[in-house]
Amino acid sequence: MRRPPRIRLLLWHASAAIPVLGAAAAFYGPALARTGGVWPAPLDDVYIHFGFARAAALGHPFSWIPGNGYSSGGTSLAYPLALAPGYLLGFRGAWLGLFAALLACAALLDLCRSLRRLLEPRGGPGAASSRWVAWAAPLFIVAVPLLDWSWFSGMEVALLGAVMGRALVAVRRAELAPPAQRPAEQLRAGLLAALLVATRPEAVALAAPLAVAVAHAAGSLGAAASLARASLPTALLLAAQAAANRALTGEWSAAGAVRKLILSNPYPAPLEKALEVIKNLAALRVQALESALGGSSYAFLLPLLGAIAALDRRTRRLAVPLLIGAYGSLLLVALNATARYQNLRYAAPALAMLLVAAALGTEALARRGRLAAGVAAALALAALAAPSAWFARQIDHFARSSANIAGQQVEVARRLAARARQHRAPRRVLLGDAGAIPYLSGIPAIDGLGLGGYRGMPFARASVHGIPAVVELIERLDAAERPDVFALYPSWWGGLADVFGRRVDAVKIEDNVMCAADEKVIYEADWSALAPPGERRDGAIDEVDIADLVDERAHGYAFPSPRGGWVVGAVLRDGSDGGGAPRFDAGRIIPEGREQSFAIGAASGAAPIGAAAASARGPAVLALRTDGGGPIAIGVAVERAADEARAVERAADEARVEVPERPLDRWSEIRVPLRDVAPGDLVRIRALRGTFRSFHVWLLRP
Repeated sequence: MRRPPRIRLLLWHASAAIPVLGAAAAFYGPALARTGGVWPAPLDDVYIHFGFARAAALGHPFSWIPGNGYSSGGTSLAYPLALAPGYLLGFRGAWLGLFAALLACAALLDLCRSLRRLLEPRGGPGAASSRWVAWAAPLFIVAVPLLDWSWFSGMEVALLGAVMGRALVAVRRAELAPPAQRPAEQLRAGLLAALLVATRPEAVALAAPLAVAVAHAAGSLGAAASLARASLPTALLLAAQAAANRALTGEWSAAGAVRKLILSNPYPAPLEKALEVIKNLAALRVQALESALGGSSYAFLLPLLGAIAALDRRTRRLAVPLLIGAYGSLLLVALNATARYQNLRYAAPALAMLLVAAALGTEALARRGRLAAGVAAALALAALAAPSAWFARQIDHFARSSANIAGQQVEVARRLAARARQHRAPRRVLLGDAGAIPYLSGIPAIDGLGLGGYRGMPFARASVHGIPAVVELIERLDAAERPDVFALYPSWWGGLADVFGRRVDAVKIEDNVMCAADEKVIYEADWSALAPPGERRDGAIDEVDIADLVDERAHGYAFPSPRGGWVVGAVLRDGSDGGGAPRFDAGRIIPEGREQSFAIGAASGAAPIGAAAASARGPAVLALRTDGGGPIAIGVAVERAADEARAVERAADEARVEVPERPLDRWSEIRVPLRDVAPGDLVRIRALRGTFRSFHVWLLRP
């Protein structure tokens, strides 16, 4: 790639800065006016990144809050590390958003620069007729208002654009480099592709075909070795991330995938999940790839120009990966249950890839002569002008969203901080995927949805199963460690906020377009109905706390899924006469004809069954906690585990138990004698008649 003359390069940079900085001012100006001077952030997720950035700056990388431990819930590994220097330079509080805005503008200018390098003529026929396309590159970057909303949102999208541009340039350099230099350029392209995935996980849809493009241009170096250099960095990154997740959280997947992916929900049937994915795809196609591009009459122009680039010999090695990456990333984000919301921000990477592919196609067409250049100019002008009708609406939506976050999340943080100054400071606040509250208040937090991570506990998985499963994890914490303040949406947290909280304050906003609800409520916590951590029942050989995911995992517990095993919770009185203290417990609904099962394991500190050896067999009593309701019948079967390989043999004990009607105001217990059980045996409990609500299981000495 030849360097253009210095004066022309300076003029190009000046001309590129005008649309980028102009678009930034168009979005930030009205938003600042709406927020009353708080730096605008149209998504609370921006503050989640700020929290990860602050933790990294303080020496706790990959933690949301120092002291909470490793979190896999950040949507970007790289972006908080890029923000951390801003925190160290003094951009604190909401003003870290100003640093993020400067970073976004710099990233977009860098993307424009990369695109110019890809569009600069390389000589040959048609070079003169296509030279203008490089000057139009910045217009491609900022032409789609929906994408601009994300570029300047404070999220990682602008950084993703800069990394994408450099990765594309690296692939082009690997294609054109002499054989002696080509391996280094291929490895450079592979490292940038890995950084692309570290910036946004769905960018793997672009990283993979870029690696294939590098191998396709390997020439005398050999395709296999070239593919390895271009793909191994991404593969190693994904493997390392999965291994870290597994070691530190017990999950191979990141918390965001566990919490948000439709496939992670254990309750819907496969067909129901497929229909939800189709709904997401339809919404993304209509709203992001049609309406946002100017409507059906113009939306085909960007893909058309991208297809022209894919057919051109010079540009196809970049255009084909870009098109595959755009539509592949949309397929991936369609698996996200929130893909249709938050102004379609998950579609932003796909739009960026389409725009770059269209720019390449414009240059490829213009290179074919003056007439073709005129056609290219007309197509590009129509494609870039059509979305402009949405600028006013997107700018207004950006400003209103920023006002929502400032008026609700930032205000809740301010009130909690003031409360800490006036009273005893809250030791910890429980919230749901809220970034501004802990970041701006300075109060430690537990994210009940699990994206913030807390000492390896499976909050993300529990939040998918149900709110009572989240409470079960809180029950595991020492009393002094449990949150003493909530900042929650009541409609999202029924069964927690109303049961364990006392409302003390609330922030309500008008004109809500972005927050999950118009009112966020502050509660004081009362956990008196929870059991003390580590409490054990006298005489218990083993126990399974149903809906406590840690306990379930330890016992290999299985519930009927799909369409069964729903988590429920209740606070009822203990004791056969209902005279005991109220006690919370979570459980699962076992529909008629379905079953739950678990493996017996000697409880910590408990004597083994029937003898001193943990492997000894003997009689026991199975005690099952349930709540009130009409008569039901359950079946209990014990399948013995062979001592050698712990393989399960056929059922050794089977029993049918008729359960009479039970009072609604107290916990009830069902007792089933077992004549011969030992650790490793599998216990199956089937609902034979009626629905069985299973809350707790104990194995007791007879």
